[in-house]
Formats: sequence, C-alpha cells, structure tokens
Amino acid sequence: MKIRASERLQIFEQLSVVLTGFSISEILGTGLSKVYLETIDNNLGKAIPDKLFNEFTNIPIKNEEELTVSESDSIEVLVESAEYQSIIKQIILLWYLGQWIGKENYIISSQSYLEGFVWKAIGAHPMGGKQPGFGTWGFPPLTFSQ
Repeated sequence: MKIRASERLQIFEQLSVVLTGFSISEILGTGLSKVYLETIDNNLGKAIPDKLFNEFTNIPIKNEEELTVSESDSIEVLVESAEYQSIIKQIILLWYLGQWIGKENYIISSQSYLEGFVWKAIGAHPMGGKQPGFGTWGFPPLTFSQ
C-alpha cells in the first residue's frame, strides 16, 4: 500500500508514540514532528521510512486513544527487524535527545534540545533552558513513585 504524503506525518507521530512511550499530546506538544520527519527523510531518503510506516499501519492498535498495540508481538517483530533497527533507533534518539546521530552528529535545533523527552524521563530540566522556577530548590526532588 502506498502511503499518501498527507498521511505520512500522522503515521510518524503514531509510531513515535509507540516507540517513545509518550502520549500523542506530548508528541504534538513539542511542535517538532514535521521537523523530525524531514530530518529522517533528508538523512535516509523516503523509501525506508515509508516501508516502515506501511508495516506499522498493518499492526493492530488495541486502544486508539493511547495508541497501544495489541497483545500480539507484532511491534516487537518490527522493532527487532534488522531492516528497521537503524531508523527506529534514530526516531527514538530524535525524540529523546533532539539530535541526529549518524555519519554527522548534530542537534536539530535549540527547540529540539529543550523539548527532548530525556528531560521528562529523568524528571529534570534542560540546562540553560526551561528553568524549574524560583524557590524550587527548597523542595525535594521527585522520585519515580511520585
């Protein structure tokens, strides 16, 4: 099945939800979906991403709102496929670190650095941006159970 250009971004965002564990609202909230898809296309071309997106659309979704996949191991097969390991790794790195790691390593933009999911995952803020706020040093750090 040929993926239409108008669907590519939405499929990329849905795949990103499944790969990162962050919600669609968190993905959209970064404002970086289009930039990240363009980065992938510029570095890898469109053939590999489109093939991955096509296979992803064939995986049954159990919960449309949370974009959780069915109990089947379809997503595991896709993620563990040697054909897609490189692009899947790049998608995860883009969302968590805001950078491309390949022949050339580079941070996509200052916004990608600030919006990296790594900061949310560790309960911190990016150094030099998004400061926690005045007086927050007076509170104990959050733990994973909180």
